[in-house]
Amino acid sequence: MKILIVDDSKDFRTLASSFLTRELEDVEPIEYEVEELGKPADDFLWSDYDVLLLDYNLGGGENGFDWLKEFGRKTGFPPTIILTAEGDEYIAVKAIKLGAVDYINKVDVTPKRLAEVIREALEQTPQVIAQQEKDIINATHIVDEIHRQKKKSLADAGLDIGYKFVRKIGQGAMSEVYLAERIGDNQSLVLKVLDIKNASEHAAIERFVLEAELIEGLNSPFVVKVFEHGLTDDYAFIAMEFFSRGDLKQRMELNIPPELAATYVVHIAYGLNEIHKVGVIHRDLKPANVMFRGDDSLALADFGISKKINSGNNLTTLGQIIGTPHYMSPEQGEGLVIDIRTDLYSAGVMLYEILMKEKPFRATTPAALIYQHVHEAIPRLPEELSRFQDIIDKLMAKNPGDRYQSASELISVLTPLE
Repeated sequence: MKILIVDDSKDFRTLASSFLTRELEDVEPIEYEVEELGKPADDFLWSDYDVLLLDYNLGGGENGFDWLKEFGRKTGFPPTIILTAEGDEYIAVKAIKLGAVDYINKVDVTPKRLAEVIREALEQTPQVIAQQEKDIINATHIVDEIHRQKKKSLADAGLDIGYKFVRKIGQGAMSEVYLAERIGDNQSLVLKVLDIKNASEHAAIERFVLEAELIEGLNSPFVVKVFEHGLTDDYAFIAMEFFSRGDLKQRMELNIPPELAATYVVHIAYGLNEIHKVGVIHRDLKPANVMFRGDDSLALADFGISKKINSGNNLTTLGQIIGTPHYMSPEQGEGLVIDIRTDLYSAGVMLYEILMKEKPFRATTPAALIYQHVHEAIPRLPEELSRFQDIIDKLMAKNPGDRYQSASELISVLTPLE
């Protein structure tokens, strides 16, 4: 497997080559010295390579996007991953619109992450690409349907809904997620669409609508921004902000120093404080639901199973367990009544994981994990991290009454450790 690395930094080319040979078998990284060779000739044999790593800014006035536009339509042109040192949503969207299969910021590059995007790129066969194009066409039909069948409430609100789909970026049990541009102002965003007609459970539709309604009124930099949402006879949709720099789960593959770990959890606590003030419990706080913008600020996202305190809805009942076992509080794991302190427990699990690069409890089954959260002692930190032990002990206390009682309390004790 040949991987062509086109970057104006010799050091980065060398680093990427070492990462690839460490993580992938039968790989041959080829370093293209753009500072010496310049732009390839028209007869350059792009088809000799299985994947192309292409820098956005190639130096000397050369631009990776220009190369992608000029050569990308050639027969045999390899699946392309755009590299950049800039965290900008525009670059991410532009790369994908020009035909790149992925985008990665250089500061986020690790051996594991780079190998992951390479493997995904190798799956971009002509058949897969054709299916993605079909998905985009189908998604555009959804938008047409939304225009045609908007409910009266949407019309009364004066919403003119229209989106240009860039590509499909996610698939749930019943919903699909697209990277899109809003027609009119070219705002890059994420559009989540649920096919109501084919939804197997009415509760799933209710949760989808509730996800947007729970946080649509919030204007906090620490919570995902929902631009608009709506329903037609056939579809439900949520338009929300796009995060170009991925999630905390990816970020945790890097070596995060303790002070930065404290900063991340302080910002997570700011987000929790905002949603708790309006009576919302997240219920699924985990690294994959903490997202990073292009400016490296973070926000809480994915409120698909969140709950309004004292809402009176019956989407979940006593004894029903919902959430992610690795981050689940004891009371949530046992299906008991929960409040905002369940989110604080999850924040404690995340703080431990960021500091230690491993989860506090590990087991092969969800039931065994829940048992550990309920019964096992809270693990100890090494001496060099002991200043965080009391905070983790209080966050992960088995009894909610022994924890911090609000996110603002957590902020006050963690801020001096940043």
